[in-house]
Amino acid sequence: MPPSTDSSRRNSEEGSSDGFKLDSSALNKPPEEVFDIVGKLGEGSYGSVHKAIHRESGHVLAIKKVPVDTDLQEIIKEISIMQQCKSKYVVKYYGSYFKHSDLWIVMEYCGAGSISDIMRARRKPLSEQEISAVLRDTLKGLQYLHDLKKIHRDIKAGNILLNTDGIAKLADFGVAGQLTDTMAKRNTVIGTPFWMAPEVIEEIGYDTKADIWSLGITAIEMAEGRPPYSDIHPMRAIFMIPTKPPPTFKKPEEWSSEFNDFIRSCLIKKPEERKTALRLCEHTFIKNAPGCDIMQLMIQDAQEKAILGQAPMAASSGNDATLLSEGMSTMIDGGESTLVQHKDNYVTAQSLRSQMESLRIGGEIPKSAYSSSKNGNSPRVQPPGHTASASDPSKNQPFAQDGTGPNFHPLSQHFVLVFII
Repeated sequence: MPPSTDSSRRNSEEGSSDGFKLDSSALNKPPEEVFDIVGKLGEGSYGSVHKAIHRESGHVLAIKKVPVDTDLQEIIKEISIMQQCKSKYVVKYYGSYFKHSDLWIVMEYCGAGSISDIMRARRKPLSEQEISAVLRDTLKGLQYLHDLKKIHRDIKAGNILLNTDGIAKLADFGVAGQLTDTMAKRNTVIGTPFWMAPEVIEEIGYDTKADIWSLGITAIEMAEGRPPYSDIHPMRAIFMIPTKPPPTFKKPEEWSSEFNDFIRSCLIKKPEERKTALRLCEHTFIKNAPGCDIMQLMIQDAQEKAILGQAPMAASSGNDATLLSEGMSTMIDGGESTLVQHKDNYVTAQSLRSQMESLRIGGEIPKSAYSSSKNGNSPRVQPPGHTASASDPSKNQPFAQDGTGPNFHPLSQHFVLVFII
Protein backbone atom coordinates (compact mmCIF):
# COMPACT_ATOMS: atom_id res chain seq x y z
CA MET A 1 0.00 0.00 0.00
CA PRO A 2 1.48 3.41 -0.91
CA PRO A 3 2.19 5.76 2.00
CA SER A 4 -0.34 8.47 2.83
CA THR A 5 0.16 11.99 1.55
CA ASP A 6 0.85 13.28 5.07
CA SER A 7 3.44 10.60 5.87
CA SER A 8 5.11 11.00 2.47
CA ARG A 9 5.35 14.74 3.01
CA ARG A 10 6.75 14.20 6.51
CA ASN A 11 9.32 11.72 5.26
CA SER A 12 10.51 14.18 2.63
CA GLU A 13 11.19 16.75 5.34
CA GLU A 14 12.84 14.34 7.79
CA GLY A 15 16.52 14.11 8.51
CA SER A 16 19.02 16.36 10.16
CA SER A 17 21.20 18.55 8.01
CA ASP A 18 24.32 16.87 9.43
CA GLY A 19 23.53 13.21 10.18
CA PHE A 20 25.31 13.31 13.56
CA LYS A 21 24.19 10.75 16.15
CA LEU A 22 25.27 9.78 19.67
CA ASP A 23 25.75 6.02 19.98
CA SER A 24 24.71 4.04 23.05
CA SER A 25 28.27 3.79 24.36
CA ALA A 26 28.59 7.59 24.40
CA LEU A 27 25.28 7.91 26.24
CA ASN A 28 26.58 5.61 28.99
CA LYS A 29 29.78 7.57 29.62
CA PRO A 30 30.15 10.62 31.86
CA PRO A 31 29.38 13.63 29.62
CA GLU A 32 32.74 15.29 30.32
CA GLU A 33 34.39 12.27 28.66
CA VAL A 34 32.27 12.73 25.54
CA PHE A 35 32.19 16.53 25.14
CA ASP A 36 34.44 19.53 25.63
CA ILE A 37 32.54 22.64 26.73
CA VAL A 38 34.08 25.58 24.87
CA GLY A 39 31.86 28.48 25.92
CA LYS A 40 28.56 29.67 27.31
CA LEU A 41 25.93 30.81 24.82
CA GLY A 42 23.45 32.18 27.30
CA GLU A 43 21.72 31.83 30.63
CA GLY A 44 18.16 32.06 31.87
CA SER A 45 15.80 31.12 34.67
CA TYR A 46 15.95 27.39 33.82
CA GLY A 47 19.71 27.01 33.45
CA SER A 48 22.38 27.72 30.86
CA VAL A 49 23.22 26.80 27.27
CA HIS A 50 26.79 26.00 26.22
CA LYS A 51 28.69 25.42 23.01
CA ALA A 52 30.38 22.01 23.06
CA ILE A 53 32.61 19.83 20.88
CA HIS A 54 32.03 16.10 20.51
CA ARG A 55 35.52 14.75 21.19
CA GLU A 56 35.40 11.76 18.87
CA SER A 57 34.01 13.49 15.78
CA GLY A 58 34.76 17.16 16.38
CA HIS A 59 31.07 17.93 15.81
CA VAL A 60 29.85 21.21 17.32
CA LEU A 61 26.79 20.88 19.56
CA ALA A 62 24.72 22.87 22.03
CA ILE A 63 24.25 21.59 25.58
CA LYS A 64 21.52 22.91 27.83
CA LYS A 65 22.35 22.44 31.52
CA VAL A 66 19.20 22.38 33.64
CA PRO A 67 19.24 22.04 37.46
CA VAL A 68 17.27 18.96 38.49
CA ASP A 69 15.40 21.02 41.08
CA THR A 70 13.64 22.68 38.13
CA ASP A 71 10.21 21.33 37.15
CA LEU A 72 11.56 18.07 35.74
CA GLN A 73 8.26 17.07 34.17
CA GLU A 74 8.41 20.14 31.96
CA ILE A 75 11.96 19.23 30.94
CA ILE A 76 10.87 15.69 30.11
CA LYS A 77 8.05 17.06 27.98
CA GLU A 78 10.45 19.20 25.95
CA ILE A 79 12.82 16.29 25.44
CA SER A 80 10.01 14.00 24.33
CA ILE A 81 8.76 16.42 21.70
CA MET A 82 12.26 17.12 20.36
CA GLN A 83 13.02 13.41 20.22
CA GLN A 84 9.93 12.71 18.10
CA CYS A 85 10.75 15.44 15.56
CA LYS A 86 13.10 14.51 12.74
CA SER A 87 12.84 17.44 10.36
CA LYS A 88 15.66 19.66 9.20
CA TYR A 89 13.38 22.59 10.05
CA VAL A 90 13.22 21.61 13.75
CA VAL A 91 16.21 21.76 16.13
CA LYS A 92 17.47 18.20 16.59
CA TYR A 93 17.81 16.41 19.93
CA TYR A 94 20.71 13.95 20.43
CA GLY A 95 20.54 12.72 24.02
CA SER A 96 20.62 13.61 27.72
CA TYR A 97 22.79 12.97 30.77
CA PHE A 98 22.50 13.45 34.51
CA LYS A 99 25.65 15.12 35.88
CA HIS A 100 25.69 15.87 39.60
CA SER A 101 22.74 18.25 40.14
CA ASP A 102 22.22 19.08 36.45
CA LEU A 103 20.54 17.49 33.48
CA TRP A 104 22.58 17.96 30.29
CA ILE A 105 20.43 18.09 27.14
CA VAL A 106 22.50 17.69 23.96
CA MET A 107 21.03 19.44 20.91
CA GLU A 108 21.83 20.67 17.45
CA TYR A 109 23.97 23.80 17.42
CA CYS A 110 22.58 26.69 15.38
CA GLY A 111 25.63 28.84 14.80
CA ALA A 112 23.87 31.98 13.58
CA GLY A 113 21.57 32.35 16.59
CA SER A 114 17.93 33.37 16.49
CA ILE A 115 16.16 35.83 14.21
CA SER A 116 15.99 38.13 17.24
CA ASP A 117 19.79 37.88 17.56
CA ILE A 118 20.11 38.85 13.89
CA MET A 119 17.86 41.88 14.30
CA ARG A 120 19.67 43.01 17.43
CA ALA A 121 23.12 42.61 15.87
CA ARG A 122 22.15 44.54 12.73
CA ARG A 123 20.15 47.14 14.67
CA LYS A 124 17.32 46.88 12.19
CA PRO A 125 14.42 44.63 11.13
CA LEU A 126 14.57 42.20 8.22
CA SER A 127 13.91 43.06 4.59
CA GLU A 128 10.82 41.68 2.87
CA GLN A 129 12.85 39.11 0.94
CA GLU A 130 14.64 37.98 4.09
CA ILE A 131 11.31 37.63 5.88
CA SER A 132 9.82 35.52 3.10
CA ALA A 133 12.80 33.14 3.23
CA VAL A 134 12.53 32.79 7.02
CA LEU A 135 8.77 32.24 6.81
CA ARG A 136 9.19 29.57 4.13
CA ASP A 137 11.40 27.44 6.37
CA THR A 138 9.30 28.16 9.45
CA LEU A 139 6.15 27.06 7.64
CA LYS A 140 7.84 23.81 6.64
CA GLY A 141 8.69 23.23 10.29
CA LEU A 142 5.13 24.04 11.35
CA GLN A 143 3.69 21.83 8.62
CA TYR A 144 5.79 18.96 9.96
CA LEU A 145 4.71 19.57 13.58
CA HIS A 146 1.05 19.99 12.67
CA ASP A 147 1.08 16.75 10.67
CA LEU A 148 2.18 15.11 13.92
CA LYS A 149 -0.72 16.87 15.69
CA LYS A 150 1.68 18.99 17.71
CA ILE A 151 1.16 22.66 18.50
CA HIS A 152 4.28 24.74 19.14
CA ARG A 153 2.40 27.46 21.08
CA ASP A 154 5.31 29.90 21.28
CA ILE A 155 6.18 30.94 17.73
CA LYS A 156 8.17 34.18 17.69
CA ALA A 157 11.46 35.50 16.29
CA GLY A 158 13.37 34.43 19.41
CA ASN A 159 12.35 30.81 18.83
CA ILE A 160 13.37 30.64 15.16
CA LEU A 161 17.05 29.71 14.90
CA LEU A 162 19.43 29.76 11.95
CA ASN A 163 22.28 27.42 11.17
CA THR A 164 25.27 28.64 9.19
CA ASP A 165 23.81 27.18 5.99
CA GLY A 166 20.98 29.69 6.28
CA ILE A 167 18.24 27.21 7.22
CA ALA A 168 15.66 28.42 9.75
CA LYS A 169 14.64 25.94 12.46
CA LEU A 170 11.96 25.89 15.14
CA ALA A 171 13.23 25.69 18.71
CA ASP A 172 12.02 25.81 22.30
CA PHE A 173 9.33 23.21 22.84
CA GLY A 174 8.82 23.95 26.51
CA VAL A 175 5.19 24.96 25.99
CA ALA A 176 4.37 22.78 22.98
CA GLY A 177 1.20 20.72 23.13
CA GLN A 178 0.01 17.42 21.68
CA LEU A 179 -3.42 16.92 20.13
CA THR A 180 -4.91 13.44 19.97
CA ASP A 181 -7.81 11.95 18.06
CA THR A 182 -9.94 12.30 21.19
CA MET A 183 -8.78 15.86 21.94
CA ALA A 184 -9.26 18.02 18.88
CA LYS A 185 -8.64 21.27 20.78
CA ARG A 186 -6.68 22.37 23.84
CA ASN A 187 -7.81 24.85 26.47
CA THR A 188 -4.69 25.82 28.43
CA VAL A 189 -3.74 29.47 27.90
CA ILE A 190 -0.02 29.42 27.30
CA GLY A 191 2.46 31.35 25.19
CA THR A 192 3.97 34.83 25.13
CA PRO A 193 1.24 37.52 25.31
CA PHE A 194 1.98 39.67 22.25
CA TRP A 195 2.05 36.61 19.98
CA MET A 196 -0.95 34.77 21.46
CA ALA A 197 -3.98 33.98 19.28
CA PRO A 198 -7.38 35.37 20.37
CA GLU A 199 -8.89 31.92 20.88
CA VAL A 200 -6.02 30.97 23.19
CA ILE A 201 -6.66 33.98 25.42
CA GLU A 202 -10.43 33.46 25.40
CA GLU A 203 -10.11 29.80 26.46
CA ILE A 204 -12.58 28.65 23.82
CA GLY A 205 -10.33 25.80 22.71
CA TYR A 206 -7.67 25.95 20.02
CA ASP A 207 -5.67 23.78 17.68
CA THR A 208 -2.74 24.13 15.27
CA LYS A 209 -4.28 27.30 13.80
CA ALA A 210 -3.10 29.14 16.93
CA ASP A 211 0.46 28.76 15.60
CA ILE A 212 -0.60 30.39 12.33
CA TRP A 213 -1.78 33.52 14.17
CA SER A 214 1.53 33.64 16.07
CA LEU A 215 3.38 33.28 12.77
CA GLY A 216 1.55 36.32 11.39
CA ILE A 217 2.53 38.33 14.47
CA THR A 218 6.11 37.10 14.05
CA ALA A 219 6.09 38.29 10.43
CA ILE A 220 5.16 41.78 11.64
CA GLU A 221 7.82 41.50 14.35
CA MET A 222 10.48 40.72 11.72
CA ALA A 223 9.28 43.61 9.53
CA GLU A 224 8.98 46.26 12.24
CA GLY A 225 11.33 45.04 14.95
CA ARG A 226 8.55 44.51 17.49
CA PRO A 227 5.21 42.71 17.58
CA PRO A 228 1.96 44.70 17.73
CA TYR A 229 1.01 46.04 21.19
CA SER A 230 4.60 45.76 22.40
CA ASP A 231 4.49 49.39 23.53
CA ILE A 232 1.87 48.60 26.15
CA HIS A 233 1.94 46.39 29.23
CA PRO A 234 1.62 42.67 28.38
CA MET A 235 -1.37 42.29 30.69
CA ARG A 236 -3.25 44.98 28.80
CA ALA A 237 -2.31 43.35 25.49
CA ILE A 238 -3.97 40.15 26.72
CA PHE A 239 -7.25 42.07 26.94
CA MET A 240 -6.85 43.91 23.64
CA ILE A 241 -5.92 41.01 21.34
CA PRO A 242 -9.35 39.29 21.46
CA THR A 243 -11.36 42.52 21.24
CA LYS A 244 -9.54 44.68 18.70
CA PRO A 245 -9.43 44.08 14.91
CA PRO A 246 -6.52 41.92 13.69
CA PRO A 247 -3.27 43.89 13.70
CA THR A 248 -1.48 44.89 10.54
CA PHE A 249 1.58 46.87 9.54
CA LYS A 250 1.95 50.40 10.86
CA LYS A 251 2.62 51.48 7.26
CA PRO A 252 1.07 48.84 4.95
CA GLU A 253 1.98 50.87 1.87
CA GLU A 254 5.68 50.19 2.51
CA TRP A 255 5.18 46.46 1.89
CA SER A 256 4.12 44.50 -1.17
CA SER A 257 0.51 43.49 -1.72
CA GLU A 258 1.60 39.85 -1.46
CA PHE A 259 3.13 40.40 1.98
CA ASN A 260 0.07 42.32 3.17
CA ASP A 261 -2.16 39.50 1.95
CA PHE A 262 -0.01 36.89 3.71
CA ILE A 263 -0.40 38.78 6.99
CA ARG A 264 -4.17 39.00 6.50
CA SER A 265 -4.29 35.24 5.81
CA CYS A 266 -2.59 34.51 9.13
CA LEU A 267 -4.34 37.08 11.29
CA ILE A 268 -7.98 36.07 10.89
CA LYS A 269 -9.93 36.14 14.15
CA LYS A 270 -11.91 32.97 13.40
CA PRO A 271 -9.38 30.11 13.48
CA GLU A 272 -11.48 27.94 11.17
CA GLU A 273 -11.02 30.58 8.45
CA ARG A 274 -7.24 30.73 8.84
CA LYS A 275 -5.19 28.82 6.32
CA THR A 276 -3.13 25.82 7.34
CA ALA A 277 0.67 25.77 7.18
CA LEU A 278 0.39 23.60 4.07
CA ARG A 279 -1.87 26.12 2.34
CA LEU A 280 0.35 29.03 3.34
CA CYS A 281 3.35 27.28 1.79
CA GLU A 282 1.51 27.73 -1.51
CA HIS A 283 0.96 31.46 -0.96
CA THR A 284 2.56 33.68 -3.62
CA PHE A 285 4.63 35.50 -1.01
CA ILE A 286 6.18 32.22 0.12
CA LYS A 287 6.46 30.62 -3.33
CA ASN A 288 8.48 33.63 -4.53
CA ALA A 289 10.86 33.57 -1.55
CA PRO A 290 14.57 33.56 -2.45
CA GLY A 291 16.88 30.66 -1.63
CA CYS A 292 19.22 30.21 1.32
CA ASP A 293 21.77 32.61 -0.20
CA ILE A 294 19.89 35.62 1.12
CA MET A 295 19.85 34.09 4.60
CA GLN A 296 23.59 33.48 4.47
CA LEU A 297 24.18 37.10 3.44
CA MET A 298 21.95 38.23 6.31
CA ILE A 299 23.96 36.10 8.75
CA GLN A 300 27.26 37.40 7.37
CA ASP A 301 26.08 40.99 7.77
CA ALA A 302 25.03 40.35 11.38
CA GLN A 303 28.34 38.68 12.22
CA GLU A 304 30.33 41.53 10.69
CA LYS A 305 28.39 44.07 12.71
CA ALA A 306 28.98 42.01 15.85
CA ILE A 307 32.72 41.83 15.15
CA LEU A 308 32.82 45.60 14.74
CA GLY A 309 31.39 45.86 18.22
CA GLN A 310 28.07 47.38 17.26
CA ALA A 311 26.13 44.63 19.06
CA PRO A 312 26.66 41.24 20.69
CA MET A 313 26.04 38.20 18.52
CA ALA A 314 25.25 34.94 20.31
CA ALA A 315 24.72 31.60 18.64
CA SER A 316 21.86 29.65 20.11
CA SER A 317 20.11 26.42 20.72
CA GLY A 318 16.95 28.38 21.53
CA ASN A 319 16.55 31.81 23.10
CA ASP A 320 14.32 34.82 23.50
CA ALA A 321 16.77 37.58 22.69
CA THR A 322 14.14 39.78 21.08
CA LEU A 323 14.40 43.50 20.44
CA LEU A 324 11.98 43.83 23.34
CA SER A 325 13.80 44.53 26.59
CA GLU A 326 11.82 41.81 28.32
CA GLY A 327 9.30 39.07 27.60
CA MET A 328 6.59 37.38 29.58
CA SER A 329 4.91 34.02 29.25
CA THR A 330 1.44 33.38 30.57
CA MET A 331 -0.29 30.17 31.50
CA ILE A 332 -3.86 29.78 32.69
CA ASP A 333 -5.11 26.37 33.72
CA GLY A 334 -7.88 24.78 35.74
CA GLY A 335 -7.96 24.59 39.55
CA GLU A 336 -8.20 26.92 42.51
CA SER A 337 -7.54 30.63 42.30
CA THR A 338 -3.88 31.49 42.90
CA LEU A 339 -1.30 33.66 41.21
CA VAL A 340 2.47 33.55 41.40
CA GLN A 341 3.78 37.03 40.71
CA HIS A 342 6.13 39.76 41.90
CA LYS A 343 5.12 41.13 45.30
CA ASP A 344 4.62 44.62 43.87
CA ASN A 345 2.23 43.32 41.19
CA TYR A 346 -0.71 41.16 42.09
CA VAL A 347 -3.60 40.33 39.81
CA THR A 348 -6.05 37.65 40.88
CA ALA A 349 -7.33 35.03 38.50
CA GLN A 350 -10.91 36.11 39.27
CA SER A 351 -9.92 39.66 38.32
CA LEU A 352 -8.63 38.44 34.96
CA ARG A 353 -11.89 36.67 34.26
CA SER A 354 -13.99 39.66 35.34
CA GLN A 355 -11.96 42.04 33.18
CA MET A 356 -12.36 39.72 30.20
CA GLU A 357 -16.11 39.73 30.82
CA SER A 358 -16.20 43.53 31.05
CA LEU A 359 -14.45 43.71 27.69
CA ARG A 360 -17.04 41.42 26.15
CA ILE A 361 -19.83 43.79 27.23
CA GLY A 362 -17.99 46.94 26.27
CA GLY A 363 -16.53 47.91 29.65
CA GLU A 364 -13.23 49.63 30.29
CA ILE A 365 -10.11 47.84 31.45
CA PRO A 366 -9.28 48.89 35.03
CA LYS A 367 -5.67 49.95 35.44
CA SER A 368 -5.30 47.39 38.21
CA ALA A 369 -5.55 44.68 35.58
CA TYR A 370 -2.29 45.69 33.97
CA SER A 371 -0.41 47.83 36.46
CA SER A 372 3.37 47.86 36.15
CA SER A 373 5.89 47.31 38.88
CA LYS A 374 7.36 50.25 40.75
CA ASN A 375 10.32 50.49 38.41
CA GLY A 376 8.10 50.55 35.34
CA ASN A 377 9.04 47.12 34.11
CA SER A 378 6.87 44.12 33.44
CA PRO A 379 6.26 42.06 36.58
CA ARG A 380 8.99 39.71 37.65
CA VAL A 381 7.63 36.27 38.32
CA GLN A 382 9.12 33.04 39.55
CA PRO A 383 8.46 29.87 37.53
CA PRO A 384 6.17 27.24 39.03
CA GLY A 385 8.07 25.61 41.89
CA HIS A 386 7.84 21.88 41.62
CA THR A 387 10.49 19.79 43.34
CA ALA A 388 11.94 17.41 40.80
CA SER A 389 13.07 13.96 41.74
CA ALA A 390 14.98 11.33 39.85
CA SER A 391 16.46 7.99 40.74
CA ASP A 392 19.97 8.83 41.89
CA PRO A 393 20.44 11.86 39.58
CA SER A 394 24.04 12.23 40.68
CA LYS A 395 24.95 9.28 38.50
CA ASN A 396 25.97 9.96 34.91
CA GLN A 397 23.13 7.92 33.52
CA PRO A 398 21.48 8.55 30.14
CA PHE A 399 18.13 10.24 30.46
CA ALA A 400 14.99 8.27 29.72
CA GLN A 401 13.92 9.20 26.21
CA ASP A 402 10.20 9.17 26.64
CA GLY A 403 8.06 11.80 28.27
CA THR A 404 7.23 15.35 27.55
CA GLY A 405 10.30 21.09 28.77
CA PRO A 406 10.52 24.37 30.13
CA ASN A 407 10.10 27.58 28.26
CA PHE A 408 13.83 28.30 28.37
CA HIS A 409 15.27 31.50 26.95
CA PRO A 410 18.98 31.87 27.77
CA LEU A 411 19.54 35.42 26.56
CA SER A 412 16.58 37.34 27.96
CA GLN A 413 14.83 38.32 31.10
CA HIS A 414 11.83 36.05 30.87
CA PHE A 415 8.82 36.20 33.15
CA VAL A 416 6.16 33.60 33.75
CA LEU A 417 2.70 34.41 35.05
CA VAL A 418 0.86 31.37 36.31
CA PHE A 419 -2.86 31.73 36.86
CA ILE A 420 -4.57 28.68 38.32
CA ILE A 421 -8.28 29.24 37.94
